[in-house]
Amino acid sequence: MSPSQGAIARRYSAGGPSIAAFVAIPLIIALLAAGLVSAESPLGVTRVSPADAERAGSAIHLLRRVVGGATLVRVKGPATGMSLLAVSADGNQVAIADQVGEAFGSLTLAETNGSQLRIPMAGLLAASFAADGSWLSVIDGRGAVWRVDGASGRASLLADGPFIGSPIIEGDGSLLMLAVPSVEAPYESHLVRLGAATGSVTRLSEQELVYGAFQLDGGELAIVAHAPEGTSVRRLTSTGEQLLVDLGLDAVNVAVARNGRVAFERNGEVLVIDAPGSAARSITVGSRPCFGPDGSSLLVRRGNQTLALDTSGSELAVSDEPAGFAASAGCLP
Repeated sequence: MSPSQGAIARRYSAGGPSIAAFVAIPLIIALLAAGLVSAESPLGVTRVSPADAERAGSAIHLLRRVVGGATLVRVKGPATGMSLLAVSADGNQVAIADQVGEAFGSLTLAETNGSQLRIPMAGLLAASFAADGSWLSVIDGRGAVWRVDGASGRASLLADGPFIGSPIIEGDGSLLMLAVPSVEAPYESHLVRLGAATGSVTRLSEQELVYGAFQLDGGELAIVAHAPEGTSVRRLTSTGEQLLVDLGLDAVNVAVARNGRVAFERNGEVLVIDAPGSAARSITVGSRPCFGPDGSSLLVRRGNQTLALDTSGSELAVSDEPAGFAASAGCLP
């Protein structure tokens, strides 16, 4: 789930399905006539082969590299405005939005072999892959959450919401998300679980303004919450909530690694706290930190670049393209 405080405050325009239908239906007819879309594909879904993508100038290349014990995936494509929403656990597939938050958008699933699956959606806010990569959860521009099959692109509505934040997909298929009064005015955000079998929504924390949730080693959750006295990181346990770190009033874009290490942004610097009770230390100038799976490396934004660093701030890699760690659910710089 996104750690970004800005993700809570950002305003997206909501849209209805009528716009999607108006744009998609003529496009589908034209694609069918050209033989580019199979009649067996779900309505509106376009399959693009690597050769067709190259000929059309729309090829997307995934460049994988092992960095600090994690797999860094760089996404090199033709679209200057594309947004990376999610990277699969094996690093072989990514979810890309052509536009974030619009009334109508296209979700592209791109693979390392160069093939693409383009899926029309009623706007796009966030996405996350299941651990095995067979499906992903997608939150559209209205805050509704969908289950999208990774092979066919078929989308099934799971709940109307509204929700925000990148969903965390649990082992049984349940989803952890932030429930809000509306996408346009998320003045409250509650951490909830959407049950896989029942579809029931259960609130998991008493905090009224949760910015993000992160899975910890051992199966527990850490949440980032804001209150009048400041931002804090809390552990959810079977007996209640335990304060781990008090970050004060000016900490934003907080990320928590599985091992409990915390990174956050303050006044243009990225700081790291190695363990509860440890002092925060500045490691670099940048924004939007995001940990790798084992917490030994992190990504930060600096201008238009994504930097991979170790926890001392030493530079491991630099990417001019959108990039994310594989198996880092709900965290992208």
